[in-house]
Amino acid sequence: MPIELVFVIGIAILLFLCLKVKANAFISLLATALVMGLFSGMSGADVIDAITSGFSGTVKSIGIVIIFGILLGNYLDAAKGTNRMAFDAVRLVGQKRAGLAMAITGYLVSIPVFSDAACVILTPLVKAIHRKTKIPLAVLAVSLSAGLLATHVYVPPTPGPLAAAGLLGIDIGQAILYGAFAAVFMTAFGWLFAELYLRRQPESYYTFREDALKAEAEAVEEESFGDDTDMPGTLASLIPLAVPLLLIVGNTTFSMLLPEGSIVTAVFGFIGDANVALAIGAVLAIVTLGKRMGGKKVLEIMDTTLKDAGPIVFITAAGGALGQVLKVSGAGASLADLVVNTGLPFILIPFVISGLLKIVQGSGTVAVTTAATLCAPIAASLGLNPLLIFLASGAGARSCCHVNDSFFWVYTNCMGFDMKTGLKTLSLSNVFMALGGLTATFIASLWL
Repeated sequence: MPIELVFVIGIAILLFLCLKVKANAFISLLATALVMGLFSGMSGADVIDAITSGFSGTVKSIGIVIIFGILLGNYLDAAKGTNRMAFDAVRLVGQKRAGLAMAITGYLVSIPVFSDAACVILTPLVKAIHRKTKIPLAVLAVSLSAGLLATHVYVPPTPGPLAAAGLLGIDIGQAILYGAFAAVFMTAFGWLFAELYLRRQPESYYTFREDALKAEAEAVEEESFGDDTDMPGTLASLIPLAVPLLLIVGNTTFSMLLPEGSIVTAVFGFIGDANVALAIGAVLAIVTLGKRMGGKKVLEIMDTTLKDAGPIVFITAAGGALGQVLKVSGAGASLADLVVNTGLPFILIPFVISGLLKIVQGSGTVAVTTAATLCAPIAASLGLNPLLIFLASGAGARSCCHVNDSFFWVYTNCMGFDMKTGLKTLSLSNVFMALGGLTATFIASLWL
């Protein structure tokens, strides 16, 4: 059977299992890998060998990193370190530019904390700023979402970009640097949409649920926006996040600039390894914020983290298994030839794949991971830098956030909007965010 047809059948099976059967992404990816391997002409033994080697290799490369990344985020969440970042961002730029402050806050907070959870955590602050400044709630909410969703698909140790980097064989430090670069464009495009379009809309443009209107009417007008007495200090909140990111980036930088045998390279090769650096970040969170949480809470979060991380590690590893099957079967070389013959710019391929997956099945993490998995062998055959796949996949994963995305419902329920307003604000902003990510990808392609 032609390998191109095998690829199409595999994609169809993956979408059918995820959307129609509602099967778990882990099972869907493994089943797709099995079917594509067999249909491509591989023996049963070879298919199983490719699946197990791809699965184990992926767990080895990013399994521990995902666990410690989630642990760090859970600690910052529990100790209200994320609230401190938001408060300081508003104080830095001023309440009149609160939309920009929300975008900056979302950009920072969503690096260690899941975007859904971060939206819930920061909603009271957004509403308090809205009451105090009279800036339309949607402007603040969309600006916050722009930052949250940008780093969610671009900056490790968030699981999606972390998994994509592992699947593409990208150095984590480079993924952080380029992901942070692209996330700035994505955040800026979303924030500008909120400021230039949503701020100009009349009040009638926004409609709220009845229960939300009632709750808002009962809210105290002088909500404690200016009160930061129940938050940790700025330094205590930033150290657990900043130190591991600096160590990882330092490892990448020194390995490129210094000779291999130098002491600095050796030291940073250890402490700047993503596994060690994020473990250090989690320990620093306990040191700087542990007293606020209490010993019992610290231990509870450790147990909760393992439950949170398990499904993510398994789904990512299943993506690695599918990627290995595509590599061993020769699908990468065949699809590369197909791409060359179409004349379509290569970076649009992962963008379109990721975008379609995002629109159809809802999860940005699954979209960016799957697009990276499918396009990695193509890039290898064409000799292109895998960072471009990483950036283009992240851009596509923001193509639309609508009713099949959990963040859409978190956003609408927390802010009190009805579904129609959610589509007119959040969903529409995501189109511009995707264009921002694609713009960053084109810029990066000039030197990559």
